[in-house]
Amino acid sequence: MYKISLLVAFFSLPFLLRAQSKTVEYFIEAGLQNTPSLIENTNLQQFFKIQNEIITAQNKKPQVNFTADYIFAPLFFNNGRVIAVTPNPSPKAIGYDAALTNGGLYAGQLNVSIPIFNKALIKPLYDQNKIQSDITAFSRRQLEQDLKKSIIDQYIITYQFKQQTDYLQKIIDQLESRKPFVTALVKQGLLQQNDYLLLDIQQTTSLNDLLQLQFAYINGIGLLKSLAAIADTAIFELAPPQIRLQPAPDEYYYAQKFRLDSLNLVAQQNVFNIKYKTQVSAMGSTGVYSSDISNLPRNAGLSAGVHLLVPIYDGKQKKLNERQNSVLLTNLQAYRNNASLLQQNNLRNAKQQIIQWQQTITLLDQQIHKQELLLDIIKDKVIRGQVSVMDYINALQDYAVTQKNKALASTNVLLYTNQYNYYNW
Repeated sequence: MYKISLLVAFFSLPFLLRAQSKTVEYFIEAGLQNTPSLIENTNLQQFFKIQNEIITAQNKKPQVNFTADYIFAPLFFNNGRVIAVTPNPSPKAIGYDAALTNGGLYAGQLNVSIPIFNKALIKPLYDQNKIQSDITAFSRRQLEQDLKKSIIDQYIITYQFKQQTDYLQKIIDQLESRKPFVTALVKQGLLQQNDYLLLDIQQTTSLNDLLQLQFAYINGIGLLKSLAAIADTAIFELAPPQIRLQPAPDEYYYAQKFRLDSLNLVAQQNVFNIKYKTQVSAMGSTGVYSSDISNLPRNAGLSAGVHLLVPIYDGKQKKLNERQNSVLLTNLQAYRNNASLLQQNNLRNAKQQIIQWQQTITLLDQQIHKQELLLDIIKDKVIRGQVSVMDYINALQDYAVTQKNKALASTNVLLYTNQYNYYNW
């Protein structure tokens, strides 16, 4: 008995000396700052900003490159020689036209290409990139919502262990306060030795239950820290969770998601349609281009021109792509309708559970009040030897069960409130 008391005191000591009071908001804020998926989502916004710069670089900035070529084009069977390089081949020689190659081609050029009149071409690319950026940023809300629900659920469950610890400690204190009186009555012969043993056994059982609840509480704190990615090793004392029903938003998440996904399909179609627009680019080059190495210095020059591309026919791919996107849009609409149905069902079920558990708490409060009155009556009669210790223990056990049921009911109200808020967004 003495060892168990020391063990319980040892595990209770951190709560008394080192405990830091924390609220559920503390863990949520830490989780939002530390969770890798949220950090990744934030970094992806920088990715899309850079993608805009890439679109600009590819479609507005000059594209400059240097090319160098050497082509060896010999003639065969020229004037009795198997291979020859000459600007004046015999009529019977075999090979490329000497006027075109002169036996070889030597080129080194600096080329510049600038797209022009392409504002209508690159706007769909900017629009698509913005939509994808918006979708990524919007998905962060789902990540945050999932994380908040997990943290709040774990907080509520862990706090329940604290509640049970508090009322169980009161029961242990009552048992401890009765023991001196029972001991005196045993010595006087008014109670039997087994009455004292029953009281002692019940106290030992309660102390073990208390120890298990403290283990569960510490483990629950550890899970909370893991969910919030907190490295702090201190023992936290949890403040009562303040979880209230949130009002409905102006527009639910699933509707906003459907709108963004639909816009993304439109953006994809617009990007696909770019290839059907007339494209114009200005080109220029300077350098050396020669078929006669001996005249290479005089073959330096420059050229400029305009490249025009006018799409005419590609097998009606544009209409086929539009039909594909129409199918995908129909699928999105089906998912939207299903999301709406599931949300309404989930909200209704959660609200119903909240009402039912609140009604249960009301009844349990009435039962606890009556049990406390009964315990006040019985404990005085135990001291006078008018009621058996077993009757007192049974009343305490019933009281403990009712208190536990109330703690579970209160926990369920909070859990279903959190679940309601999770769907009501």
